[in-house]
Amino acid sequence: MGKPSLILAALAADALPGIHFVRVEDVTNPDEDIVSQLLTTDDSQQVLLRTPKSAAAMAGLGLEVRALRVLKNVNLPFRVPALLGETSDSAIYKALAFDYVTGKALNLQKLRVEDPLLTALGSTIARIHSIPANLVIDAGLPEYDASLKLRERVAEFDRAMETGMINPALLERWQTALLDVNLFRYQPTVIHGNLTADSILTEGNEVIGINNWSALAVDDPAIDIASLFADCSPEVGNALVLTYEGSIRADRNLKQRANLYFELSYAKHLLWAVETGDESNIRLATDYLNSLAEDLANGLLPDLAPTELASGGPEVVTPISQATSFTGPITVVSEELEVTEQIEVIDLAEEDSDPKN
Repeated sequence: MGKPSLILAALAADALPGIHFVRVEDVTNPDEDIVSQLLTTDDSQQVLLRTPKSAAAMAGLGLEVRALRVLKNVNLPFRVPALLGETSDSAIYKALAFDYVTGKALNLQKLRVEDPLLTALGSTIARIHSIPANLVIDAGLPEYDASLKLRERVAEFDRAMETGMINPALLERWQTALLDVNLFRYQPTVIHGNLTADSILTEGNEVIGINNWSALAVDDPAIDIASLFADCSPEVGNALVLTYEGSIRADRNLKQRANLYFELSYAKHLLWAVETGDESNIRLATDYLNSLAEDLANGLLPDLAPTELASGGPEVVTPISQATSFTGPITVVSEELEVTEQIEVIDLAEEDSDPKN
């Protein structure tokens, strides 16, 4: 292999012929399988050159390019990257060149409830969720069915329970929420899908840019809210939901689902760590989960019960401590009819939960 600097120069020249670069900075994210280089041209323009290191990373970049083409036709109040060029098929490596969206990464930990930036953030997320779904679907990007996504989450829950590493009271809390159909009655919308504080760029009290669009899809709007909960206090999280709801017609149980998804993300992290045998991340995930369990015992976790209840009597399910598997038979007791019935829950791990194209 040649010198990295010479390879980089060749890739940049192939992707953007006729443009001269005078400076390069490595901005690679260690969590991504993509090499990212920030190039500065001789007229002070900045270009982000991204080179995937695997087929999966190349597929992700392909999805992002498709998403950016959709967003190009949408009037948004913030900047998104645009594809400037890509290397030819004859190039030694595949590389894509994007214009570089500048701004200060959002710091949710420093935000206060009264900060105007929080209002701007809520309205920004609402604007993303207001993009016509047909634009995303027609572009061949994922559209996820609510019932199939719920089955997928339940199957993941069952696998997490089988690790034996999660507090039973925490499992029972999640089980109760996942079994309540009222919580998951929502209208899928366009979502960013990978909305983290690092991907949101700000200036003063405004959101001026958003990056990382490879997960653009039609799905549960609560997903984008949940992904920000990890970086902010519960008070700021609640205020974010309120500002979001003030900008869009949201279902009344969005906050509960967002809190549920946020908590389940720690179980997902544990599963990944167990499956890869990463002892360091296993300890990290169990620490997070134990902290959640302590908050639950101290009454600090938010209520996950839906705001709107279905008609009929309440249902009581077998406590998780008495269940061997969430996909096994579960006893459901109707307090109104005073009868007990054995129902069989589908083995969700065997269901096909691929997104519709």
